[in-house]
Amino acid sequence: MSRIAGMGVGMQKPAIDVSTLIRIGTYTAELERLHLWGTDEEIDREFNSVCRTIWGYTLDDFDDHRIPKEDHDWLDELTARVAYRYAAEKGYDLVDYANGEIVSDWWGFVWMILAEVRGLLTPEQRALAWKKHDERLLTREKVVGVIRNDCFGS
Repeated sequence: MSRIAGMGVGMQKPAIDVSTLIRIGTYTAELERLHLWGTDEEIDREFNSVCRTIWGYTLDDFDDHRIPKEDHDWLDELTARVAYRYAAEKGYDLVDYANGEIVSDWWGFVWMILAEVRGLLTPEQRALAWKKHDERLLTREKVVGVIRNDCFGS
């Protein structure tokens, strides 16, 4: 319950209109299948594909050090119930209606939602994140260059 400043009147939070939520589970059928039968690489690839479909970005497209420590602490303690509510408040539905549960990668999807809320899903942030990644690669002994060929031009 929130309070109206100075008035002392208690008010319930407004109900979430579930018909307007983006249903992440709509995009995760293959991801759910891969959690049963796939390799870690296949799961990562499909998770990134789902993220690109929904947001146009992946977890690799922003530097998680740009997210405040408080957010990291919150994510570390995150439960499925809190994740579901947070996602719904931000316009996303984490339910997988095919199996009646929350989507398998709910924690990663909440990372994406939080990055969106914090303004980190931008071409500029993507370029900075990949530049930092490339610089780390170039410090390795046997790496002499990084060639990137993707549809984003980074």
